[in-house]
Amino acid sequence: MKLLMDLGNTRLKCAFSTGARVDALRIFSHADRDFVEQLTRWVEATVLPDSVWLASVAPAELAQTVLDVFACAGHQVRRVVTQPRALGLEVGYAQHERLGVDRWLALLALHSGGDAPCVVASVGSALTCDALASGGRHLGGVIAPSPEAMRDALFARAPSLPSARGQVQAFATSTEDGIESGCILAGAALIERCQAQLATQLGQSVRLVVSGGGADVLRSLLPAHVHRPDLVLEGMALWADAVECGYA
Repeated sequence: MKLLMDLGNTRLKCAFSTGARVDALRIFSHADRDFVEQLTRWVEATVLPDSVWLASVAPAELAQTVLDVFACAGHQVRRVVTQPRALGLEVGYAQHERLGVDRWLALLALHSGGDAPCVVASVGSALTCDALASGGRHLGGVIAPSPEAMRDALFARAPSLPSARGQVQAFATSTEDGIESGCILAGAALIERCQAQLATQLGQSVRLVVSGGGADVLRSLLPAHVHRPDLVLEGMALWADAVECGYA
């Protein structure tokens, strides 16, 4: 058994894994003032395996804080970093280390599961779409603000706008509905465009896979897709197994 940790821009997700199976365990919001205390209490009260892994896209200081909590409890944590080629997946970035490890792990899970060709859309603090062709070829991707980040940016620039949540409509008849519709429909449209573009580029139909903590607000507006909320952790489970078995 392994403990896997996915440290994002807003949350720390923890899960146990046995082989490819991932069991969601605990989620911490690191914006909470007592985040360190919550994590420390949980680590001290939980029987943890010897194998502990961390993938992080958060600031280095925050990642180090998490590592320190585990170190104080006597646990060594192994860091996961993006690899240019691994388990048949080839990263499309010229500088592979610039691809977020969360995106890399999601692609690793999809390639290993035979889901290519596909577009994987992850909705969190940012909205990312990555293209994966057959044979493990990552063709690159796009990064945009998530609908929530769009709202925050709009209110920061125009604080006089009403901040109440609205309803999504094709053509809104109130400012609240207009803001809600614009932000959410923009996110959905980007995902659909990426899927259509990849299908055109490859000359075949491609799957759409959706992940991330903010995906629910978009899912009803998207074409047929597979929802994989723990895709990053699934990829981490595969990578940790490969490393420990010596074939990565």
